[in-house]
Amino acid sequence: MPHKINFDFAQIPAGTNLKLSEIGMLSSKIEDIDASILNWLKEDLELSATTNEGWKPVPIFWQTPERAFQVKNRKELRDESGSIILPVVSVERTGITKDPTRKGGFQAHLYSEDKNGRTGRMILAKQIVQDKTRNFAVANNIRSNNFTGGDNQQYYPRTNKKIVVRTLSIPIPVYINVDYKITLKTEYQQQMNEMLTPFMTRTGQINSFVLRRNGHLYEVFIDQGFTHNNNINNLGEDLRMFTTEITFKVLGYLIGEGENDDRPIVRVDENIVEISYPRESTLKKDEDGFYTITS
Repeated sequence: MPHKINFDFAQIPAGTNLKLSEIGMLSSKIEDIDASILNWLKEDLELSATTNEGWKPVPIFWQTPERAFQVKNRKELRDESGSIILPVVSVERTGITKDPTRKGGFQAHLYSEDKNGRTGRMILAKQIVQDKTRNFAVANNIRSNNFTGGDNQQYYPRTNKKIVVRTLSIPIPVYINVDYKITLKTEYQQQMNEMLTPFMTRTGQINSFVLRRNGHLYEVFIDQGFTHNNNINNLGEDLRMFTTEITFKVLGYLIGEGENDDRPIVRVDENIVEISYPRESTLKKDEDGFYTITS
């Protein structure tokens, strides 16, 4: 993309001074939706609970790491016997559904102009190419003066219908429904109450909120049921544990085909304002022996 092309006004996350080329508002992948959920839990919710060592942040895992890996790399998360120290929160993606009846703001389906059955593109921004548009206006002025014998200047204001417009386009968004299961595990009832309350009260009287990542917006719907699975009535020697599962359904979208995409995500095009057909010319010798060019 040439350095003179500036589409920074197209879509920039609020509160940042980044450019499109820097933030990469070029694609939306499954990993982006996963990361937005994880970042919301870590940076927005910031769960903490009362422990034997005081008020401490609760570790959050993407799924559950392998025991061998965790013992070597996160030793502080397990005790001397190798058991994980509670409380903890784990996030798991449980399913993806592509439901055509459940879509977001972009409802229509567009086909590619190549007529190969692939998805089309949506225009994000338009920009008039001033230098090329001016060149067409000047050429029309000069041509008009030659035909009519006028004395207007080549930059004389006139109506110009040959407007060159540069457009920025990306593939249309493909909406998917992604299901997540968030599991809270604690050793005491008080810890569970402290961790569970923000999930119920953060969104107020509704069970939905919006995730933001790199200019993308994903809608989240929290299932109204919070499933409890406790073993406090078990008189065995197992570790006392309180478990609560919370289900999230995210209405997200994918832009592009990820690493397997053979087409550019962002494409810059200019419209056609004039079509010229070249004509072949021949040389003709006149009576004086001079050659003239004829069409």
